[in-house]
Amino acid sequence: MPFDGTYYASIGDFLREAYLDYGFTHGTAHEVDFLEDLLRLPTGARILDVGCGPGRHSLELARRGYRPVGVDISAGLVEVARRRAQVEGMSAEFIVADARDLPFHGEFDAAICLCEGAFGIAGGDEGNRRILAGVARALRRGAPFVLQAINAFSVGRPLKEGADFDPYTCTSRWTETIRSPEGEKRDVEFHCSAYTYRELKLLLEGAGFEVEAGYGTVAGSFSRKPLSADDVEIMMVSRLL
Repeated sequence: MPFDGTYYASIGDFLREAYLDYGFTHGTAHEVDFLEDLLRLPTGARILDVGCGPGRHSLELARRGYRPVGVDISAGLVEVARRRAQVEGMSAEFIVADARDLPFHGEFDAAICLCEGAFGIAGGDEGNRRILAGVARALRRGAPFVLQAINAFSVGRPLKEGADFDPYTCTSRWTETIRSPEGEKRDVEFHCSAYTYRELKLLLEGAGFEVEAGYGTVAGSFSRKPLSADDVEIMMVSRLL
């Protein structure tokens, strides 16, 4: 089930602020509470947010004294984030860029890639490897990286109504009606690849990371819960060697 990872740019440009109407976006403060406790970064740390969408994690990190840089392929979503940062006078920077071609080199104290904002929707395994390689280039040695991906054991059966699942690539494809801030509707096709913990560990190690932990998570309720087959997402906690 091949797909071009650039497809999401037009979806984000259409959704803009309406992206934040999805229920999975409503637990940001709790998610950042967890990240703070997990990473224990000093105030002022530079954090790379890969696939930042409308910037909800970056904006919350900026409110707490960190210096985030959010990257997303959708100019529409990045503009939403920039406007909010300007309104609140926050030191968060947002850049339109493809996560497979990150333009940074050894300048960040940590990185996050959460809620399938880039990884898993980047055009298959090669696109996801490029994301990991780019994050590795962007980080300082010893910097932590928190990555979320769909748990392969949680998909495939049962499928969402009308969805297709490719067991060779663990990629789901489905059509969904989305709505713009102006109320316009559009039917769009989504793709998302899932992974096992073992696969993610091998991919991260291949990109130069040491995996420290893997948790079973769900949006709005991050915790150090041991991974099970029923968990929707896997959170990988790793560190650049």
